[in-house]
Amino acid sequence: MIGAMQQQLDFIAYIQRMLVEGDFSATYKFALLHAIADVCVEQPLLSDQSELVIELPTLADKLITLYWHHAMPFPSEHTGESALLLQNTGAQSKVISVLFECQQNNIRNLRQLKQSSFYKPTFNAAMATLKSGPLWRLQILAKQEECFLYPHTKNTKFITLNAGIASCFRRFYDLVVYLAKNAWLQKIQSIKYNQTLIGPQSQLHDFLFGFDRNALTKAKPVLVELQSNSCFYCQKPMKNDIEVDHFIPFARYANDLGHNFVAAHRTCNNNKRDFLAAQQHRERWQNQNLVVNSQIISNELSAYFHCDADKSLAVSNWAYQVAQANNAKLWLGNKDHFEQAKPTADIVAFPQAKQTELNQVAEPVISLKSTDNALKLPYFPNIKIACGHFKTGDESDMELMDAPLGAGKLDPQVHFLAHASGNSMNGGKNPINDGDLLLLELITSDKAGSLRGQIVAIERDDIGGDGQYLLRKVNKLPNGQYELIAQNPDYEVMIADESMRTFARFKQVVAE
Repeated sequence: MIGAMQQQLDFIAYIQRMLVEGDFSATYKFALLHAIADVCVEQPLLSDQSELVIELPTLADKLITLYWHHAMPFPSEHTGESALLLQNTGAQSKVISVLFECQQNNIRNLRQLKQSSFYKPTFNAAMATLKSGPLWRLQILAKQEECFLYPHTKNTKFITLNAGIASCFRRFYDLVVYLAKNAWLQKIQSIKYNQTLIGPQSQLHDFLFGFDRNALTKAKPVLVELQSNSCFYCQKPMKNDIEVDHFIPFARYANDLGHNFVAAHRTCNNNKRDFLAAQQHRERWQNQNLVVNSQIISNELSAYFHCDADKSLAVSNWAYQVAQANNAKLWLGNKDHFEQAKPTADIVAFPQAKQTELNQVAEPVISLKSTDNALKLPYFPNIKIACGHFKTGDESDMELMDAPLGAGKLDPQVHFLAHASGNSMNGGKNPINDGDLLLLELITSDKAGSLRGQIVAIERDDIGGDGQYLLRKVNKLPNGQYELIAQNPDYEVMIADESMRTFARFKQVVAE
């Protein structure tokens, strides 16, 4: 715990030093910092100390998204390339020039761009800029390399964030993006050429980093129909005061995702402001946008917004985890009606091959109680979490064991201990060996989220009705199925079926 806290302090100090001691002759480094932060909240982590591999095409695509609005004339009454704000002290940046050319050829949004013949040269320009410029220069402080975020391997395909760094980006996302945007803004304002375009007063921040309010009008009729003309928050009929709200506030995550929109009364939207909505609203949003109407939203809005239900879910999980860690208030309704953010767990259910929606997972029937004031966790000697093939067990003979040290905040109602059995997970950087004592966290149906890429305990019933348990890493396939992956390559990948249920999330191996 102390080590993690120190790393977070070091992370904040490093970002501060980067913005002061780094060489920012152009704005690309600010964009790269913003892009890395975005990817960290869009991809779930196995643990707080996990490394994170980020492919360079993902970062190049992020640069295109971040610079799209910058490639428009400022102010709007001016025309031509001479009305574009410069992004460096020399000639106009290649990415801006290419994006401007796209817009001159009637490409009106990023979705159109990706479906056009202009995308490949635009992507190639972003990749070339990324590799030749900011990627290997971002971490040069006071003329020296200090690779705190990721090693300078000069790899042409990906970067790997150092252990714990992705977690720091998730923890301090708001701060990192705020600092990056403001430094970016100051850089553009400092370029002499831009000062004649900007003038003494301007809406430069909204121009560079705001969202397209005109595009939101495309989402309004779709959402109104899905919600049967009822306000998402108060559930009362809507008239002419309808607004499209970012469920995860734009101030928290400055990207437009099609599944993140809801229709609401103007009053409800204004009362919610930049707060996260309460858990009851979160569960209704997940059901409405990510389960029942996920495909409809993708079909109707993908021409205007990036539509990815899994990414929307990952971002929401991140936002609520940070809120819980910060003891934040969640907006319930009216003007000043709030609740305290509470711990949540992720969930995933395994659909049949032809299903398009996720099934709900039944909550495991286990009574977890502590018998004294010392923190103890339930230990189930007869539940063997199989690291091989499904193994039968039951929750009889439950005992209480001292909670492991250094595992963070634990709850006897949620966390429990059981032994591993088998060798299928004994590979990789963090092997799980036969006989290891495992700390696990129950997954319940009232707390939903994505477990893709994480290690989970899976439960199914054998012929006699007894529970069987298996430990595997979960990956979602393009056809909607889930594959269960062993860390030992000697074991084949399994395809999950409807008889399997996620039971618990693996937290860590406990030293005995």
